[in-house]
Amino acid sequence: MEERITKQQLMKMYNVNRTTIEEWRRRFGLPMIEISSHKKYIRKTDLLEWENQMKQNHSLV
Repeated sequence: MEERITKQQLMKMYNVNRTTIEEWRRRFGLPMIEISSHKKYIRKTDLLEWENQMKQNHSLV
């Protein structure tokens, strides 16, 4: 199974809060997978691809 990163792990990795993660989802297309309103995660490969796109666009905060 592919490695998954939880929303809480993302917050720690980037030292940001939930609001920032949600903004990245809405404004920058962060591809989070929502299992329920309390369980969200992202595949590690999707995160790396998203990061690369943001770096190319100079939009990553």
